[in-house]
Amino acid sequence: MRSVRRSLNILDDPAVTAYLQNLGERLISQVDGHEQKVTFFLINDPSINAFAGPGGYIGIHAGLILSARTEGELVSVLAHELSHVVQRHLVRSFEAGQRVEIATIAAMIAAILIGSQNPQAGEAVLTGAMAGSVQQQLSYSRMHEQEADRVGITMMSRAGFDPRQMVSFFETLQSANRYAGLRALELLQTHPLTLSRIADARNRAEQIATGSKGDNLTFQLIKARVRVLSGDSIYLQRQKAADEIPQAAIQYRQALNWLSEKQYDKARNAIRQLLKNDSQRVLYHLTAAEIELAADKPQAAHKVLASALILFPNNLPLTEMLAETLLKEGNVTEASALLEQQLRYQPERRLYTLHFQAAKTARRYADAYQSLAELQYIDGNTVQAITYLKQAIEQGTKSQYEQLAMQARLAAWKKEVQTAQADGSKKH
Repeated sequence: MRSVRRSLNILDDPAVTAYLQNLGERLISQVDGHEQKVTFFLINDPSINAFAGPGGYIGIHAGLILSARTEGELVSVLAHELSHVVQRHLVRSFEAGQRVEIATIAAMIAAILIGSQNPQAGEAVLTGAMAGSVQQQLSYSRMHEQEADRVGITMMSRAGFDPRQMVSFFETLQSANRYAGLRALELLQTHPLTLSRIADARNRAEQIATGSKGDNLTFQLIKARVRVLSGDSIYLQRQKAADEIPQAAIQYRQALNWLSEKQYDKARNAIRQLLKNDSQRVLYHLTAAEIELAADKPQAAHKVLASALILFPNNLPLTEMLAETLLKEGNVTEASALLEQQLRYQPERRLYTLHFQAAKTARRYADAYQSLAELQYIDGNTVQAITYLKQAIEQGTKSQYEQLAMQARLAAWKKEVQTAQADGSKKH
């Protein structure tokens, strides 16, 4: 994830991230005995792509959401990527490629270094060095892709989605790929799509065809949000006339456009109308608060969020925005208490970022260093996390119980680093 955050443009929007996470957890809950945490994140990239990385981290490109016609089509990709995690495909590929691993890694490093100066030369180095292993890796990829389809179809059906939506999205991709020119769609480059694979998916989906296409309004609202946040100006040109966009989603997109243009009165009136028609939709409340914060009216935002949290207690995006609002109001103590309460149940990166800001403002340096430590650990930088946690302990301002808890966490992190170093030594 450190590499991802450095090299890719992550769209760290709480509402969209929570939407993807909720869909993913609904799917993964259908897998018996699977306990690994999965984490979804959105990449601000117009290409149609998604990938499953180590540790259950799944990246979704903005272009994928914008190209899906229904929530079910989006869910089919999430289910496919979750299946890669469940079936341990990445680990199995590593194990299968042990004989060529060192040569492959060396080629990749060389290609990256050369490609930073000359992309064509870098690509040539990578292609030449990996020529001997490409066919083996491709065969594993095709096998894993079909297996992921089968597991994903079952996952979708159990979660209440129509698995035929996976086949529908395959056909959408095939159609789009015909007009992609010399450059194939990114999703088809990393997820080879064959006629036999589509036929297999269709047969399996038809056998257990139940469920729905998903929540169309929520999907279209999220789609509108992604479109505005990602700055996708060409989407309307490639959108098919057959797409069913509810009037509420059109109004919501207009409100977001007005917000981005700083026309706060128009945006505020649009959201108020949507709330009047449907007060049970959390995204409207969140956007209403966003408008007030953007208009530099934190007291008004606080009022909106306080009411919304009565309807949706412990909602992460609402709570996070309330903490941000409290900080803007100068109420550091209440913001800190709210964040600390939420962090007990949801140790999310954005919450730690806000908690660091609150602790720093209040000059509670032990808390500030502790939040920095957790942020570094979440990003995978355990060595730096250990440094910050030591500094938190050295402040000596926490209770005896809290000091002991930090000491225990420090010992666990040190052991983790030692184990990783020992494993690295054995491989060499």
